[in-house]
Amino acid sequence: MATEPTRPGLHNVGVARPPTGGPGVPPLVPGAGGMGAGTPGMRGNRPSLRKAFEVFHNRDYRFLWASSLVAFTGMQMQQIARAVLAWDLTQSYSAVGAVFLSFGLPMLLFSLIGGAFADRLNKRNLTLVTQAATGILMLITAALIVADLITIELLFIVGLAQGTFFAFGMPARSPLMAVVVGPHQLMSAMALQNAAMNATRLGGPALAGVLIGVWGVEAAYFTQSGLYVISVALLLVVPAERGVASAVARGSMFREIAAGLRYAGTDPVLRMLMALAFTTALFAMPYQVLLNGFVEEDLGRSAGAYAFLQTLTGAGALVGSLGVAAFTEYERKPLLQLISGLAGAAGLLLLGFGSLAFGFGGAIAAILVLGLMLTVYQTLNQTMIMGAARPEYYGRVMSMMMLTFSTMPLMGVPLGIAADRIGATNVFIAEGAIVVVILLVLALGNPAYTFGRQSPMIGGGPRAVGEPAGD
Repeated sequence: MATEPTRPGLHNVGVARPPTGGPGVPPLVPGAGGMGAGTPGMRGNRPSLRKAFEVFHNRDYRFLWASSLVAFTGMQMQQIARAVLAWDLTQSYSAVGAVFLSFGLPMLLFSLIGGAFADRLNKRNLTLVTQAATGILMLITAALIVADLITIELLFIVGLAQGTFFAFGMPARSPLMAVVVGPHQLMSAMALQNAAMNATRLGGPALAGVLIGVWGVEAAYFTQSGLYVISVALLLVVPAERGVASAVARGSMFREIAAGLRYAGTDPVLRMLMALAFTTALFAMPYQVLLNGFVEEDLGRSAGAYAFLQTLTGAGALVGSLGVAAFTEYERKPLLQLISGLAGAAGLLLLGFGSLAFGFGGAIAAILVLGLMLTVYQTLNQTMIMGAARPEYYGRVMSMMMLTFSTMPLMGVPLGIAADRIGATNVFIAEGAIVVVILLVLALGNPAYTFGRQSPMIGGGPRAVGEPAGD
């Protein structure tokens, strides 16, 4: 779409989104990949949490956010309970990695299908069904523990089932929020959803640690089941018509998946953002798979110390996600993402070298850095991806993000094997070095995107005033 050039000094909101697809795709340019709720033509808007919190004026968003808060609490408790249970059953890094693999494998296999389902079906109902199924699964696991029937093999099967539910439910939840709030409040909604998730990283691990220490790991699983019941009840308050599928023609399921992959692969902004997402998912976030064994084996601490470190991760993560919410209108989000990613890599190096030099104190400092910086990085990445995508592709684009979630548990097996052979500290150091190299290569390969300023994004990239979303 041709537009009139803007006057010097004004925000370049009159530049249409670069064409995508086919040969001759243009390089990444400033003005792609960020979004804001501010007024076009404004530069240098100050950080403001007040503006971000205005999204809570939306009634349905409030209930969706509360439902996510409760469900994420159960999810964070699950991280602790699953790691502790697997370690108690086997005393093996590799076995713990295998249990995490069981959760990631279905996400790898079914996330793209789940995204296509989310674009075809009612997003609210799909989220509700998968949440209810997860709660039932947690109740069954608790009963198996009480009956002394749980084994590492059964725990692996439970992970497969839970990963399957997650693969179908999560691609619907975030797009549902995007539909409820609309494009102008999208970044606030996504950032505050991440703030809810990261707030639960404070309370969830601590609650799981207390329950496991006082009543046993089965108490943590019973509590998770109850939390999912509450999450479902809150979802029921949101009208079902909020989650209706887009009114567009539908082809076969696999044709829609192919169309989504083609869309993300030929869009230069989405392609770059997906590469950045996979970098930390493969080589930074998997440190959590090794953390429980590292705390007990290398640092000589208890499961309570592991839960404490996870709580500290949540503290840093909460600060990071609220910080992103305050920077809704910030124009240099790709640069901020690069800085936070490099700082997160430094946190991995600190986890390795610092724990060698200072023991548990060094690990505490490293975990605070990791929680803060990797959360800023991931929250910026996810919100920019949703802002760059067109609404009719929300579910499928989110399902591609889900593939990054699956890589963390999938990396658990090779990292667990490596840790058994060379030690967890050396693995952390290697992860940090790899992340630094990849991020610098990506950033320097696209300097105009990484170091340039951005225009506000309104549901699918920067457009001329009045230009509709879509083709």
